[in-house]
Amino acid sequence: MLFRPLALLCAVAILAGLFLPWVATPLGSGLAPWDALPAFDRASVETYIMDAPNEVRIFLVSFVLAGLFVLLSLVGLERRWLAFLTGFSVVGLAGLLVWRARETLGIVEPQFTQEEANRLFALASDVLGLGGWAWIGGGALLLLLSLFDPGRAKPRPVATASRW
Repeated sequence: MLFRPLALLCAVAILAGLFLPWVATPLGSGLAPWDALPAFDRASVETYIMDAPNEVRIFLVSFVLAGLFVLLSLVGLERRWLAFLTGFSVVGLAGLLVWRARETLGIVEPQFTQEEANRLFALASDVLGLGGWAWIGGGALLLLLSLFDPGRAKPRPVATASRW
């Protein structure tokens, strides 16, 4: 990928979302996904993952894919399809959850206007912490990079000798 450093930064942002607070509370302390993991032992985590809905599995897989992309990118073996899967898992899950929340709350379908986007952003800003924004922003930018990255620059052939 030509934009490997930027894609690497996006994947690191997704991974950072695991440790940063996701839910902004009025009391000042946030809730991070990593904080919930020590409360479980290995058997209960395995049982939870097996019984969890697909959305939870996709959420956890997005971090695994981001970690794999970071490792491969550090050694120069990053792939666009892995960047696409990582970004799509984040953006797709976020879009699905927003759509289901709108249905559950009985809100009409979005009009996709500037006012609607501003209102949704304001509502999300009240709830989402830094971790949620890092996860969504990193995933969205990584998805865009995977779609529009032109690839590595092709090496030019070296002229061996002149014909004259």
